[in-house]
Amino acid sequence: MVRYTRLLKLVFCFTMITLALGLGVVAAQDTQTLTVSFPGDPRSETVNALIDAFVEMKAEAGVTVEVVINEPTEGYTDQLLLDFSAGVGPDVFSVSADFLPDLVGSEVIRPLDELLGAWAGWANFPQGMQEMSAYNDATYAVMYNTDTRVLFYRADVLEQAGVELPFEPTSWEEIFAAAEMIRQNVPDVIPMEVQAGTIWGEGTTIDGFFMLFRGAGGTLFDTSDNTWIVESPAMLDAFSFYERMFGDDLSAAEPFMEPEPWVFFLQEGLANGDVGMAVVVNVVWGLYAPDGAWGIENRDEVLSWAPMPAREPGAGINNWDFVGMGGGWGWAMSSTTDNEDLAWEFIQFMSSPDSIATYAEGVGGIPTRVDAPTDAFNETLAAEVLPFQSFRPAHPDYPRVSEQIQIATERIMLGEATAAEAMTLFAEAVEAIVGAENVKRLPIE
Repeated sequence: MVRYTRLLKLVFCFTMITLALGLGVVAAQDTQTLTVSFPGDPRSETVNALIDAFVEMKAEAGVTVEVVINEPTEGYTDQLLLDFSAGVGPDVFSVSADFLPDLVGSEVIRPLDELLGAWAGWANFPQGMQEMSAYNDATYAVMYNTDTRVLFYRADVLEQAGVELPFEPTSWEEIFAAAEMIRQNVPDVIPMEVQAGTIWGEGTTIDGFFMLFRGAGGTLFDTSDNTWIVESPAMLDAFSFYERMFGDDLSAAEPFMEPEPWVFFLQEGLANGDVGMAVVVNVVWGLYAPDGAWGIENRDEVLSWAPMPAREPGAGINNWDFVGMGGGWGWAMSSTTDNEDLAWEFIQFMSSPDSIATYAEGVGGIPTRVDAPTDAFNETLAAEVLPFQSFRPAHPDYPRVSEQIQIATERIMLGEATAAEAMTLFAEAVEAIVGAENVKRLPIE
């Protein structure tokens, strides 16, 4: 009922705006067609409801719109590129921020800067959300959903271990101290989990490595000279965190080599109190709801969270005390659309406060607009974590560099390399991928 009411409100507000601008027509018009692509389940129900609301809004303004929808449930980005290469790409499409370089390189996505400059709603997107959808000094999408990473912990486990609650660490040392207390006092529990290894894929890079690397002040790609920084004190600090975590028996390496390590550590481990702490994406809070897919009946009593601290206060990127890493999805426009005005109107509708709130309520994630209504959990994240949010490099070579990060953490985890050795091997591998002229090494003090 709440979502339905919000959709009615959307239709009414946009209809009034349209009529006020004199854009309404009384006479029937020819049907306008808009093609829209987005990833299917679990987004389908919510996105389709919003699309229906857009069509209804236009109908009330006297305009008949037919929206042709493509919502593949698997291989979305590959299908999108295939559609464009075949000349049947959509007018509007949902895009992950890290996929922008590929689309820009393929020349299938339209810069939106001129349209955004004339749109009052753009001011309600924080700087980080605006920057997430930018590449090569142009903005290509309007972000409608984002996420972040925090330190979740089992309050019951930490209390049993003798850790003072609420647990609000301000440094890595405080995390290691709490993990050691769990190891000693609650020996049946794995003290901590920070994603590592190749099987967890990109989760290792964004949920694990970057949360440490950014907390040590690290920059991976230097946009001032377009080079990859393959050795640095911050990288050594991040890899050393892994070395200490596994070397001091504060985590377990074997489950990371299972086909689905997230089942062991998160779906079961953190849910059942067999893991004490985990650095993980915020959306698990919803999964752990009593009626969630990984439900914890008494979640609010036994599970809590804290912002992930930098190595020490002020050591993070931009001299921050805490760190968050975000991904996100936005609405973009094809460079070949023949219906730019309708496409832009659709993007504005889908990026309104109520549309963004409806999506977050139905699918999860954090609203990207400061004026979008949301729940208390997201409000707290927005206040305490998003100000420290940073993002992965927007570069076509990033996926291959990320794979080398995963390999480096796996070597450390399995005891095949020290932190310093893993960094050297990482540097050599990335240099071979991007070329010696495109890398640099910072002095290790």
